[in-house]
Amino acid sequence: MAKTYSELEAWAIFIGALIIGVVLTSVFWAYITIPENVRQIEKEIENASYQNFSETVIIPKDFVVFCEEIDGTANWDNTGFRQCVMEDTSEKSLIAMKLLCKKFSLNLSYGSFGVKCEGKK
Repeated sequence: MAKTYSELEAWAIFIGALIIGVVLTSVFWAYITIPENVRQIEKEIENASYQNFSETVIIPKDFVVFCEEIDGTANWDNTGFRQCVMEDTSEKSLIAMKLLCKKFSLNLSYGSFGVKCEGKK
C-alpha cells in the first residue's frame, strides 16, 4: 500500500535530499581537487615513516639538574643554547645564578623578568 505525503512533508524530503546532494558533491570536489603539493607532502611523510630517521636527543642533564636545584626554569636547544631563568631577584638567587653562569660559561643578566643565565656553550 502506497503512502501519500502531505505537501509539507514532500517539500521537507525534497529540501533534505537537496542538502545531502550539495554536501556530497562538495566533499567529492574537495577530494578530487587536492593540490599536487599537498599530495607530494603526504607521500614524503609516508616515505619518511618507512625510513629510519631515529635521532637521539642529547639532553644537557648537568645543566638542567643544576638549574632545577636552584629553582630555575631551564631552556635549551640542539644548537648549544642554554638558558636558566629565575623570577626571584634576591641576593641568594643572584649568587646561585652567577655560579651557574660561571660553571657553564654563560652570560648573566637580570631585570624585570628576574635573573637569567644564557648563552651558547
